[in-house]
Amino acid sequence: MRGMASGGAAAALVLTLGGVPLSAARAQDLQSPTSALDAPEALFVPTPLTVGGATVEIGGVARIEYDSNIYAQAFGEKDDFRAVLRPYVELNRKGGVIDLTARAEGDFRRYFKHDSENANGGKVAAGLNWAPSVSDRLTADASWQHVIEDRGEPEGNTQPSIGPRELNALEGELGYTHQGARIGFMLRGTASRFRYTKAIDDNRDLDNLGALARVMLRVSPLMNAFVEGFVSQRDFRQAPQLGELDRDSHTYGGRAGVAIDPGGTIRGEAAVGVYRFDPKDSRIDARTRLSAQVGLVYSPRPRTAVTLDGFIGNVATYRTGVQSREDMRFRLGVSQEVRHNLRGEVGLVYRRSKYFGTGLTEKIYGVTGELEYALNRRIALAATARWSKRNSTDPLDEYERTRVGLELRFHY
Repeated sequence: MRGMASGGAAAALVLTLGGVPLSAARAQDLQSPTSALDAPEALFVPTPLTVGGATVEIGGVARIEYDSNIYAQAFGEKDDFRAVLRPYVELNRKGGVIDLTARAEGDFRRYFKHDSENANGGKVAAGLNWAPSVSDRLTADASWQHVIEDRGEPEGNTQPSIGPRELNALEGELGYTHQGARIGFMLRGTASRFRYTKAIDDNRDLDNLGALARVMLRVSPLMNAFVEGFVSQRDFRQAPQLGELDRDSHTYGGRAGVAIDPGGTIRGEAAVGVYRFDPKDSRIDARTRLSAQVGLVYSPRPRTAVTLDGFIGNVATYRTGVQSREDMRFRLGVSQEVRHNLRGEVGLVYRRSKYFGTGLTEKIYGVTGELEYALNRRIALAATARWSKRNSTDPLDEYERTRVGLELRFHY
């Protein structure tokens, strides 16, 4: 199943707790919002290998893509083709009350003309899901990732003389959920460390700690109402020099919402509330603002899915003179299985980055599209297209960008 709602909610949770760079949250590519289609006769589904008591899935994506503005610049745009290879291997072991997962994936990029943009990334992750009873579940996840930042990311590097920004992200999460007949609760803690590879980016290195507590009330067999509180601590590794602002801070707040699980026609969750940004430096204004997250899938028919993914909250900023930054992100997508071997998607993307302490505001608008044709259970071909435009109160931050590609997708 192509789960997007839970993934969107998880991404929003991590961003809310830690205010991490969006590049590490994998939001930078403006990829199409992949939907959770439950088509009963889907052809392109994996057939994992059985190894002892575990299953192994091997696969990946090979793509040729044209980019009309590889540096995401306002003037003097440069275009190029690039080849992208993203292989992966995933191990799953289900043993009674304990499920174990492990996954390794690569991200290798080669440009046809501008080889300074070539980069290698990847990720290794492991997870544990322990359900000692029907009512209780303990989860633990850890990952290390070498991230290649997209040029179009807010505060991204647009200098052609310097290659794409890269960083190492170490993340961990521990959670416990109890669901009684009427009342339940969830506790979750996160920790992350981001270290950039170039000395010029040392001021971006930071650590995050976060915690969330949620109380749930079962209002129907498929729906929980909940209230939650969250807190995060952001510590930049580089100490401020004389006269510089201390960017360390705490963010805390609360939300109320609903979670639909396992769901039927509608599934996922949505919540709204407030967050309080509390900086360590007295020269930076504290502020209370709207906090929201949503990750919903609406399936009026088995072969159709409409998805909504969104987030409003405080995130890290590195701009000189900026006190803090708030992002608003929303994605609306529609997926349709035309035939059992033909699937299409279209999506709309909107993101607003508001920088406090200056009058700077950036807005990104995007349209995504995808058509996937499955040759058999193991191989599929896909055509992808992405158009994005950023408007800004600073004309030098504006850009327009078109990316189209052809992909070979494979798994076993």
